[in-house]
Amino acid sequence: MINETNDLNKVVSAFTVYKFIKLISSPFTSMDAYKHKIIDAKGKFIRDLDTLDPVEKKSVDVFNRLIINLKKIINKIPDPKLKAQLKTFPTAMVLLRDEAEKLGGDGDYVLNEITQYLNSVGVDIDNIELNWLFDTEIGENNDR
Repeated sequence: MINETNDLNKVVSAFTVYKFIKLISSPFTSMDAYKHKIIDAKGKFIRDLDTLDPVEKKSVDVFNRLIINLKKIINKIPDPKLKAQLKTFPTAMVLLRDEAEKLGGDGDYVLNEITQYLNSVGVDIDNIELNWLFDTEIGENNDR
C-alpha cells in the first residue's frame, strides 16, 4: 500500500509539473482565465475576482494566478532571446532540475520522473527537445 501511495504521489507531482510547464509556455489567450474574460491578452486582470462565479474562480485559482504572474514577469525581460528561451519546455525542465537540487533533491531523478510520466501519456519529450535544439542552433547561425 505504501508503494502505491508513493507511486500516486509521483504521478500527481509529475502531472502538476507538466501542467505548469505547459501553461507557462502557452500564450495568455489559451488560458481559461482569458476565455472567461478575466484577463486580457497581456495577462492583466480586467475583472474583480469577487464577482466571479465558481467555474470562473477555478480558472484563476492559486495555481493559475501563479502562472499568470510568472508569465507577466517573464514578459518584462527586455532581451527577446532570453525571454523566448524562458518560455521553452527544455528550459523549464532545466530550471525545475536546478530548483530540485537547491531544495536538496536529486534534480536528475525529478527530470527522469517527469520524462517517464510524459512519455507514458504520449508526450514525445525527446522530439520536443530535439526541435528546440535545432531551432536554437539555426537561430544562432542566422544571427551571425
